Amino acid sequence: MRWATIVSVLLFSSPSTGAEPSRQTPGDGDEATFWFIPHTHWEGAVFKTREEYLEIGLSNILRALKLLKDYPNYRFVLDQVCYVKPFLERYPHEEATFRKMVADGRLQVVGGMDVMPDVNMPGGESLVRQVLYGKRYYRQKLGVEVTVGWQLDTFGHHAQMPQLLKLAGYGSFWFFRGVSGWEVPSEFLWEGIDGSRIPAFWLPHGYAVTYGSPTKLPDFTSFFKKRFALLAPFSRGVDRVGLAGADVCEPEAHVPALVEEFNRGTNKPFALRIGVPTDFEAAVSKRTDRPVIAGELNPIFQGAYSSRIELKQATRDNERLLTTAEKLGALSLLLLGRKPDEEALWRAWEPTLFNHAHDLMSGVMTDRVYEDTLRGYEFSKRLARELVDTGLEDLASKVDTRGEGMPLMVFNALGWPRTDVAVTDVGFSEGGVMGLKLLDRAGKAVPVQIMACQRCPDGGLVQAKIAFVASDVPGLGYAVYRLVPLPSSANATSGARPVKSADCIENEYYRLSFEPTTGAMTGLLVKPENWEALSGPANVVSREPDHGDLWELYRPLDGGSRIAMKRQQPVPRPGKAQFSSEFKGQPGSARTGPVVSEFSVSHPFGKDGLLATRVRLYAGLPRIDIHTRIRNQDKFVRYQMLLPTSIKAGTSVHEIPFGAMGRPLGIEFPAQNWVDYGDGQKGVAVLNRGLPGNVVTNSTMMLSLMRSTRIVAYGFGGGYEPGMSSDSGFELGNEMSFDYALVPHAGDWRQAGVYRHGLEFNNPLLVRPVAIHAGTLPDRWGLLRLSHPNVVVSTLKPGQGGTIVVRLYEASGQATPDVRAMLGAKVASADEVNLMEDPVRKLGIQDDTLRFDLRAFEIKTFKVGLRPPAPCQRTSR
Repeated sequence: MRWATIVSVLLFSSPSTGAEPSRQTPGDGDEATFWFIPHTHWEGAVFKTREEYLEIGLSNILRALKLLKDYPNYRFVLDQVCYVKPFLERYPHEEATFRKMVADGRLQVVGGMDVMPDVNMPGGESLVRQVLYGKRYYRQKLGVEVTVGWQLDTFGHHAQMPQLLKLAGYGSFWFFRGVSGWEVPSEFLWEGIDGSRIPAFWLPHGYAVTYGSPTKLPDFTSFFKKRFALLAPFSRGVDRVGLAGADVCEPEAHVPALVEEFNRGTNKPFALRIGVPTDFEAAVSKRTDRPVIAGELNPIFQGAYSSRIELKQATRDNERLLTTAEKLGALSLLLLGRKPDEEALWRAWEPTLFNHAHDLMSGVMTDRVYEDTLRGYEFSKRLARELVDTGLEDLASKVDTRGEGMPLMVFNALGWPRTDVAVTDVGFSEGGVMGLKLLDRAGKAVPVQIMACQRCPDGGLVQAKIAFVASDVPGLGYAVYRLVPLPSSANATSGARPVKSADCIENEYYRLSFEPTTGAMTGLLVKPENWEALSGPANVVSREPDHGDLWELYRPLDGGSRIAMKRQQPVPRPGKAQFSSEFKGQPGSARTGPVVSEFSVSHPFGKDGLLATRVRLYAGLPRIDIHTRIRNQDKFVRYQMLLPTSIKAGTSVHEIPFGAMGRPLGIEFPAQNWVDYGDGQKGVAVLNRGLPGNVVTNSTMMLSLMRSTRIVAYGFGGGYEPGMSSDSGFELGNEMSFDYALVPHAGDWRQAGVYRHGLEFNNPLLVRPVAIHAGTLPDRWGLLRLSHPNVVVSTLKPGQGGTIVVRLYEASGQATPDVRAMLGAKVASADEVNLMEDPVRKLGIQDDTLRFDLRAFEIKTFKVGLRPPAPCQRTSR
């Protein structure tokens, strides 16, 4: 974010939303110190590409090193690995000087991540990978442990960050955006939803408040006196801190000499010291007056939740692939003794981690950077897919798949047994395959449905996409089904057939009604409790004018925004918005089959636009899957899916990384996999795949689908230059696809296990046809069983020294003692570790089971040494 936009507010007094905090002023025995911290805010990529920024920005590190050598009193701060690593690679002769300055404490490395990431929209495991990638690099390359959390420009911060920072070895958190109001002091203890606390350092006037100082002593002195006074309303101690670093800025060569001259002066109101963050932290740590502030620091820049939505979707897709590749790598290590290619995993992760930089993740970029960002996602996706395919092939190669028909291996990447829809493609070279039969491991027939197919002239199948419901697939494991080709279609499953009523589909859980020409869902009966979940037409898409930019809804950017946004967002109203329910086409079709029932419709939406939606129910599953496509032809509009519920006076709970929290109604927030709205007796959850923007107003759940906008008004600087375009943000002519789901339920979100529904929707079962062969592994096996349903496995990955790492968290906000994680392999050793996978304590093991307690929303990580299970042990896990 361009620094001039931020510091432009300095000439004005800060508004106040409450009483000014009490503060200490210098008195007898007190010496006030103004800590001046030079840094450069590295952008990574936003207006220029990654490489273009490096070309203009690496010389700034050279300038900083020169100042450090010339002036013993000078200090400098660097953070992101994506900046430091290329410098050390391209200027190897400077490494010795760099290392010495770090060792002497004059050049401080903070942040310890690949980039300065957005933390709201990527998943929690992505943040852990940022830490592992960044802090490990600095450990190995520079021998330094990064302890300063540094998210100066990140657009808001969720309420699990205190715990994550503490678990990763950070001792502090520096930031600019997201406090609740101007009354917040600049130094406080931030408390997360699990009770963890970390010292927080809020920069009320930004990260460049002391940058751009005059070069003559009288003006320099006046400049710093004004800045010192400007921070007075927020400082409770005698010491204050001012950061000096704009976007991709050069260090200021005049500063060190003028600081010395300033301090030699008489009657100076404070000492001016060039320092690093830990200097100021040490001074503040002596105070006992820091208040505790609990909760999140959100939301900021709500338009970013749906600008260039395809980047959010790409993030979710790549996270699924990358974490699945890690899980398969860990299982290959355990079951096959095959050492995973850690270098390949990190090569796949890094472009996605880089694209989580706060501007890129938010969709804020020029067109050339957008194209470069897409290439980065595609590179990660290609490598991750290769790793997943290899992992599945390696696993299948050791499974005993002998038996009738074609073996289908179903892999469950989640940490609990699950029943869900399974979809795969199959093919046949022999003729005369007129039908299909599916068998489970006991030889019992399982319903199967042909979703699409190619047939020979005689009607025989050549290729087919099939769907079935796989039951109770073991956690972090697999089950083998058998597909038997039949010479006759008798007693075999075919495709779906039209239903008698073209405006209705149903399964055991729900009955859905539709207006056939618009696709609006007009009824959603929850059968077990016999209640209607809707109060009006639902799955209606609204399109309304939105003249905001890529950052903000409805208005151009205010780059100095640092207070959490509280503007209420009403339900779109007729006359101010258009609705998909106002546009009619040919009547949609409703079809039903033994596995899948669906309603689909397509019709015009606006001038030359298109809307198509498909709603699916599955036999035996309490979830409604929706796939919607929109072709946009308009500039400066936004699209939302509207779901008016029948629930009155409910509360809205959003998933955040590693947890969930209630949020105010009427304000759009970034959610992870789900949002739930309920009254404790019943509720409706909206699940999403890469659609973070969510708000509930007047009992209507609204899911932001996309926006059509660009950079509107932004001063030149920080790499932004005349002639740069961001018009690809209009998404003109692009056909965009959106996947979301509904889970109406009895009870509250905890009783309904909504956190599991969200993960299941985002991690479909993986199905592969495999060869027939003998193997040392049984046809059904799982690594893990958990004693409590509210304990969620977030990752399984290879660890150091031939171990595997498993991370779990409590997902319902309820303390859970005596959790048992029962492993389907012999446990040789087990340690609790932190997020850096450093040992915390040894675990006692009994019956290959880990036992531990969890606080509400607590995260725990274990490093486990395992021996493979006995050959062909046909367990029922």
